[in-house]
Amino acid sequence: MSLRSKVRLVLTAILLGSSVNAFALEIEDLVGTWRGSYNINIGGDREVVLMLTQEADGIKGQFEDPSSGVFGIAVESITFDGTDIRFSIPRIDGSYYGSVHADRSADGLAVRIDGDWSQVGEFMPITLFRDIAP
Repeated sequence: MSLRSKVRLVLTAILLGSSVNAFALEIEDLVGTWRGSYNINIGGDREVVLMLTQEADGIKGQFEDPSSGVFGIAVESITFDGTDIRFSIPRIDGSYYGSVHADRSADGLAVRIDGDWSQVGEFMPITLFRDIAP
């Protein structure tokens, strides 16, 4: 392999590496209101809401399931690793594990999280969509 080919290969690897990092997300990129729905075959679709806010001591979350009478429950644990998000709410024996989808809004923000809600041993798929301000 010629020196020119080796240099081209190294530059390509550097460019690919930097473009991958350009799409890497931080938990702060998920701040906002997220909505999803589930269906338990009783009364149709039911909405859930996850609100993530940036506080001085990190990301905080609140969860709501209005049809179940759950409003403003503090999310006790939020972890984020690359594209995987997990949060838990031991008070209602609930947790969510999802992956941030590659879809982005015009301003580059993630707009969809595909995952599963678990509560009291039951699992339900729930896709969360970011509220986009008009």
